[in-house]
Amino acid sequence: MDKKMKGLLWGVIGLVVLIIIMDETAEKPTDWTASYVHTDDRALATEIFYKGLQTVTDGIQHFEESPFEIFQDSLQKPGTYFFLNRFVNLTKEESKSLLGWVGKGNTAFIASEGIPKVLLDTLKLDVSFHVSNSEIEYQPSFNLIEKPHRLSEFKTSRKAFEYLYFSEIDSANTTALGQVKPKTTKISEASNHSNYIQVNWGKGKFLLHLAPKVYTNYFMVDGNNSDYTSRTLGYLDLNQPLFWDDYYKSGKERITNPLYYLLSNPYLKSAYYLIIITSLLFVFFGGKRKQRPIPIIPVVKNRSYEFAQTIAGMYLDKKDHKAIAQKQITAFLEHIRSAYQLSTNEINTSFLQNLASKTNKEYEALKTLFQYIEHINTSEVITENELKTLDTKLTTFNS
Repeated sequence: MDKKMKGLLWGVIGLVVLIIIMDETAEKPTDWTASYVHTDDRALATEIFYKGLQTVTDGIQHFEESPFEIFQDSLQKPGTYFFLNRFVNLTKEESKSLLGWVGKGNTAFIASEGIPKVLLDTLKLDVSFHVSNSEIEYQPSFNLIEKPHRLSEFKTSRKAFEYLYFSEIDSANTTALGQVKPKTTKISEASNHSNYIQVNWGKGKFLLHLAPKVYTNYFMVDGNNSDYTSRTLGYLDLNQPLFWDDYYKSGKERITNPLYYLLSNPYLKSAYYLIIITSLLFVFFGGKRKQRPIPIIPVVKNRSYEFAQTIAGMYLDKKDHKAIAQKQITAFLEHIRSAYQLSTNEINTSFLQNLASKTNKEYEALKTLFQYIEHINTSEVITENELKTLDTKLTTFNS
């Protein structure tokens, strides 16, 4: 490798190292990917909430299977099934199983921006988006209604997100527990916007919250918003087991792919890309074949012509014109047998007539040719001129 190539290689390596340093020292943007995983420290995950929940109850059990499988295995223990995700998309069968389980005296807590349709229809509920003519995005503010859970002021999210509320409830079985309002709206104007309710069902109850983001890390570390989040749990019996749903979660709780683990760690990610780049540089600059040169094998030549010349020269040197003439005659007769399928054992009138018809030659010319061949065969010695005459006649026949 010459000096120019080495300089280029070191320049590329230096550029890669500089990019890695700039990437690692630059301020990382906030990751707003929805997660809701209890071991995740991203903005929209629930690590802080879960750690706080552990301080008030030690009966948390995790279910990684779908609720359908859980109920198929006959969940006998009384307790609270805790669903927390942006969307809890329970199937029709799961919703029916959950209704039956709650009816036996248990509690289902669902914090989600979407309540399954089967539950809405069965519990006689409806959900709507708040629409304003003056605002496009909302910074919702939250509070609880009943004392002693009610806060002295509404807690507001600094980040705009969806504003949902229960537009229709069954007042006979439903109690409004929490309110939601835009940041600039008076309390009296938002009195009917309930986003947290309790629905009595059989011997149990459903607790439904339409703002799962109030349980995320970002909301809870903003001022004293965590006070609101913790008070929403005041309607749960934390002395009973709490069944935490790990199935309906937007984020990944455990590494399922080695590459995902590599790219999730900034140091391993930098090392991974550096290895790829240096490998490509090696292939480009130093990956040439290093082996002995392959010798060029010349193409095998057809030596038939040279062989024929050698044999002919041998006969000419010996002046054996008769032997050369006999070999020409033998080759000529073999040609007739293979090309025209005629027997040359007997040269007679019938043979000459058949040969004339197949070759379009004159009968008399063929007769003269074969008479001359007979002359050559019967002569003990022939001259060079006779050999030449024979060669001329045979060449004329083949032309």
